[in-house]
Amino acid sequence: MMNYLVGALLVWLMVLPAGAQAAAVGRFTVVAGEVDLLKQGKLPALPVKLQDRVEPGDIIRTKSQARAQITFVDDTTMSISPGSRVAIESYMYNAEKKQRQGVVQIFYGMVYTVVNRILQTEKPDFLLKTHTAVMGVRGTKWYAALHPIATDVFNESGKVSAKNIFPEVAGEVMLKGMEFTRVGWNLPPTIPAPLTREDFLLLQRQLSTGLKGGLLGAALPSGVAATFTLPPPGQIPTPGIAQTEMGTPTPPPSTLPMLQVTPQLVPPPQPAPPFYPPR
Repeated sequence: MMNYLVGALLVWLMVLPAGAQAAAVGRFTVVAGEVDLLKQGKLPALPVKLQDRVEPGDIIRTKSQARAQITFVDDTTMSISPGSRVAIESYMYNAEKKQRQGVVQIFYGMVYTVVNRILQTEKPDFLLKTHTAVMGVRGTKWYAALHPIATDVFNESGKVSAKNIFPEVAGEVMLKGMEFTRVGWNLPPTIPAPLTREDFLLLQRQLSTGLKGGLLGAALPSGVAATFTLPPPGQIPTPGIAQTEMGTPTPPPSTLPMLQVTPQLVPPPQPAPPFYPPR
């Protein structure tokens, strides 16, 4: 009997830390269509249901006719458009100490993020990363949409800082409400440009339909649209979190090859650059 109790205690002690590390940092509060989840970024993909938990390391995938919304433990919400992939790199929130540190990465697609609770911190306490940009906020509402080699940031309210994901690329902008910037591959952010309410109505529609029909079009401010010289297919690397879906480590952004990007301003009313959905 004593040996049985000792063995049960040892098993309980071994299991306890693993359970403590798997604490949920959010839940799915909207699930429409086919949405799946890669726990810790690994296969198999699990179908998502309403109120399913989200934990650090998870990857969310929305199919072409699907969308989802995550509500984090601090009431921050992230709406994910059809045809997107998002990873929860890390998330910490302490209500008593008024501390938050969230890091989310978008591999492709479009998201709308609302950070409601403004905490008094010297540095941004919520970071959103893409293949070209890093965005930091303290409390705001904003959209982020991905081109093959650029990220468009549309700030609705509050303040959002934006810079290139490569530290060696100098330059950072602070977007105020109703302002836009684009962060291209190996390029600093563009000068903030004004937006209108009509722009955000279009963004709302794109959030529901996805980017397959072309990226935002008229939502880009006059004179900001640009064309890019794309490298050959297969040569656009995408920085990832610690593990990919198959569990293979992905090189950090600083080790990826630098691509040659030639921006060319397009005077209005030329359309925005086309969006090439992932295959």
